[in-house]
Amino acid sequence: MIYLIAVISIMLGAVGQFGLKLAAATIQTGSGLWKLGLSMLNIQMIFSVVCFVTSMIMWIFVLRKMELSIAYPMVSLGYVFVMFLSFYFLQESIVLTKLLGTGLIVSGVIVLNLR
Repeated sequence: MIYLIAVISIMLGAVGQFGLKLAAATIQTGSGLWKLGLSMLNIQMIFSVVCFVTSMIMWIFVLRKMELSIAYPMVSLGYVFVMFLSFYFLQESIVLTKLLGTGLIVSGVIVLNLR
């Protein structure tokens, strides 16, 4: 159960990053601090913050139940989720080097969790 909560927390963090990417496209820079702040108050930014806060609360629960040296490397699975979100929703390419790197990340997480 704790692994499921960890994965959901990591996925929420990845979705938050995806939302930040969408929000970044709407932020107006160079027009003063007030306008910058107001342009950051959009649905993508609010959604991202909610994802990050929810992820953090879940992660605190994970850290209470799991060794940090096991839990923390699992955060790198966020790279995998972000890669697929970027591919499906932003039409970013997945090249061989991305696949190999992602495979190494997943392999490392699996090896760390073997007991």
